[in-house]
Parts: sequence; structure tokens; C-alpha cells
Amino acid sequence: QLERFSVAMPNLHLTNHFIQRSTSTTSYMRYPRVKNPSSLRQSVEPKMIPYDDENDAEIFTMITDESAKQSRSQDSNQSDEALSKANRAQTPTPAAAQGDIVKIDLRMTPENGWVAEPLFDTHGIVTFVLGWGNYLPGLHQLVEGCRAGDEVQNISVDAGWGERRNDLIFQVPYDKLSQILARQSPESSTYSSISGRIKVGASLTLPGNIDVMIKEIRDQDSLVILDANPPLAGSSYSCSFRVLEVLSPPPLQSGRMEYSPGDCSTANSPAEYEIATFALGCFWGAELAFLRQPGVVGTQVGYTQGTTQFPTYEQVSAGKTKHREALMVVYDASVVSYDDLMCLAVERLEQTVSPMELHQLFQHDDDEEEETSQYKYGFFFHTDAQRASATEFLDVSKNGRFGIELLPASVFYKAEEDHQQYLLKGGQSAKKGSKETIRCFG
Repeated sequence: QLERFSVAMPNLHLTNHFIQRSTSTTSYMRYPRVKNPSSLRQSVEPKMIPYDDENDAEIFTMITDESAKQSRSQDSNQSDEALSKANRAQTPTPAAAQGDIVKIDLRMTPENGWVAEPLFDTHGIVTFVLGWGNYLPGLHQLVEGCRAGDEVQNISVDAGWGERRNDLIFQVPYDKLSQILARQSPESSTYSSISGRIKVGASLTLPGNIDVMIKEIRDQDSLVILDANPPLAGSSYSCSFRVLEVLSPPPLQSGRMEYSPGDCSTANSPAEYEIATFALGCFWGAELAFLRQPGVVGTQVGYTQGTTQFPTYEQVSAGKTKHREALMVVYDASVVSYDDLMCLAVERLEQTVSPMELHQLFQHDDDEEEETSQYKYGFFFHTDAQRASATEFLDVSKNGRFGIELLPASVFYKAEEDHQQYLLKGGQSAKKGSKETIRCFG
């Protein structure tokens, strides 16, 4: 009886029950977590479950028998441990919020028939930064607000092509459509060739690169019904998952991940997760390459190492702000190392850098950079450990060809949303381990 969940309904969020301790009574409130519509929230009646302080306190009762005094220290330690466990049990685990690192056991199955080969992993344990893209927007919306242990079963999420829109279905006179097709292909504008293209199920490209499918031909009034919806509009997945872990690092969205001398962690992120920043020319293709890397849990493209705050793409492209197009990567250091990421960065440059760019090697440091700042290459270290690794790596690699700068990480400004996961949105696979050629025309 659940409402259909899709990108078009971002406010509807249903998960399993959870327990929250009431601040005003000695009771628990048990209720489904629901975010809008308000009518659903009003329909939920909280159930009060008595909370017995005396019974819970029994686990902390001190042994007063004289014969137990010799083991008082051991008993005290056990009591402290029991108290710690009880406190942890009463303290709710954090709810997943934008910028958190979440790990889920995911299962997504196509609904309503066939869905094209997915561009992301749909089964198994996946980890990602909530709100940073990759996977479907509907999945991020479902996970937000969940806690470790929460489960979602069989919620329908949009497969990425949106709902079918009636306003994209329209009718045109048969003669008018014939004239349009004749103007597009004057060399084959005979009546027989035109009529052969106008048939139910045929796909046409109209002026303005508008792709349509002929849905119906009505002979009685000489009208052709055209459908401009994407072929897979309305397709969806049945989504189920169990939340395994929610980690809440300092807000990653702020971009304030500068290098701090002597800092052995990466911006105080959870121990196994670290942050790396690279400038590899056009950030579209670089981001997709890193999205495919196992162990990478989040990516954002943006601008760094510049002279102004909050630059726009147009300002950076004009060369006035000295910013580099850059890629910020959050990765699981237990799965992929910083050295592995540097190797991937150089591999990406080897695939994209033309020998014609060798002239850049002869530029002096004080040369004007207005035309080259945007795409200048750099490894921007966040920690002393990254600096040491990058120094050694660049000393032994073929850096002479690329002129990679090694600089401390500075403020990272997230690029406009249109640039985030640009090639994934354009239909190129971001599956972990994918080896398909990255097609980037930026």
C-alpha cells in the first residue's frame, strides 16, 4: 500500500520502525519515520511503551556481601561495562544526512519489464557519500534519514528517465509531417520514401534534434500522434536495502579540507576513509575514471588553488581567477591506496594529453597562465603522508611530460550541479571496475 516513490516525489520517505527516547516522559515513542506528506504523519499514532527505571537499574546494583569485597575492582569494571552497553543501547545511532558515508546491502530489480543495462552497481554491498551523486537520485532520497540496521523493502524508484509526460505526446497533420521530412532529406523526398518512414513504431528526429516515436496514425482525420518521451520513461526499479553503517565526518560539502602541517588524518574523516584532490585537465572524464575505481566512495568536481572566493565556471574559463578544474575524491584506504589513485591519475593523463601540449614544459613560472590555469595538472596533498607519497611518486614517474604541480590542498569550491557526474548522466557506465572507453569531448 506504499505510495510510488520516484524522483518526482522527493519528499516521501518511508522506512521501517525505529525507537526514540521521549525527552518529556519516561517512555519510548515507537513510530514509522515518515517525511511528508503531512497527512501520513497525522495518521500515525505513537505507542507508549513503559520504561522501568528500577528494573534497568538492577544491572548496576553493587554487591554488598562482605565475601565479595575482594573482587570489588573486577565487579566495578563489569558494572562500568554494563553501564556503557546500556548507554549505547539507549543512544540512537546517527541518521544518515547529506555528506555522510553510508554502506548498504543493496538489491535493485527492474519493474514493469525491461530496463537498459544499468550504469551503476545494483546488487551487493555498496558505499557512497550521501548526496554526492552516483547511483539513482531516488536511492539517495530513500537512504537519507535512515540509521544502521534500518531496512527498506520493495520501494519503487525511478530508473533515471523520469515519468511519462502527457504534454510530450502531441498530434500533427500527416501532410505537415511529410513536408518536414521532405525538407530534411531532399534527396529522398518521393512520396513512397516519405510514406515508408511514417508508420507506427517508427522513430524520427525532428528539427531541433527532437527524437519522437510514432504512436498512432489516425486515417479518419489524417493525424499522426507523436511521442517525445524517452523510450524508457516511466521505467523503474524495485529497491530494497539494509543499512550497514552510517559514518558522519565533518561536513564535506563546505570544501574546507585544506592541508594542515603535522595532521596525520584527512580532515578528521573516519579512520578508514581519506580525501584526495587532483587536477587532471577537464574534470568530466577524470571524475568518471575515479567513480569506476573500487574503494572510491564519493567524488565531486570543482575549482581550487585560485585567488577568488566562490568562482563560477564562466569565471574560471575566462582565466581570471587562476583556479584549476579539480576533482575531490573520498576513498576507503583499506581498499585502495593513495598510490593507487595517483597511478590512476597518471593513467588518465596518458590517455588524454596530446603531444602538442609539450610546449607547456617550456613555460616559466612567471609566464601568464590566463589560458592554461583552468586545465593545469596538480596533486594537492591533504596530509604530510600524502605529500611524502606524492613527492616520491612524481620523482620516479614520467612527470616530465605532464608538469604535475605538487601543492598543499586549499579551499575546494564545488562546481555547478550540471558538471557533477556529467558523463554518467550522459549515459556512460560508472560501475566499479568498468573498462569501457571514456568518451569526453570537453
